[in-house]
Amino acid sequence: MPLINFGSILGFAEEMEKEQKAFFDDAAGNPALAAQHGLCRALAKTAGKRIKEVQRVRRENVTEMILETIQGFTRAPYVLEGVASQEMDDAAFTQKSRALIERALAYYEAAAEKLKGQADVARALKVLAKQQTKDLKKLM
Repeated sequence: MPLINFGSILGFAEEMEKEQKAFFDDAAGNPALAAQHGLCRALAKTAGKRIKEVQRVRRENVTEMILETIQGFTRAPYVLEGVASQEMDDAAFTQKSRALIERALAYYEAAAEKLKGQADVARALKVLAKQQTKDLKKLM
């Protein structure tokens, strides 16, 4: 599905963050990942903050939604198959977590480039990418 405007780009960003938060919340409850509990809670918390930030950016820049159409940007490269965190061991958790974070990081960087004409929005997306980079460092 193409991401053709500001609203669809931020809508998909919100979807990704909600998916990431749900994954880390579920992983925190997995007894096989007890050693990762604190990390899972921290990553879920930062995902929750990013959800609020995406919603804020969307709300404050609502007039931008009717402007400029985006060409050549689709969600397909950023869609991951879901894996229940309740069925994971530490290695699978680390692999899936890294994939989720790297996907979001790549998405924010690409979206910022596509929306560079909307400076405030592009800047906010770059900040979200930096936050994903911090989460990746926590994970590693």
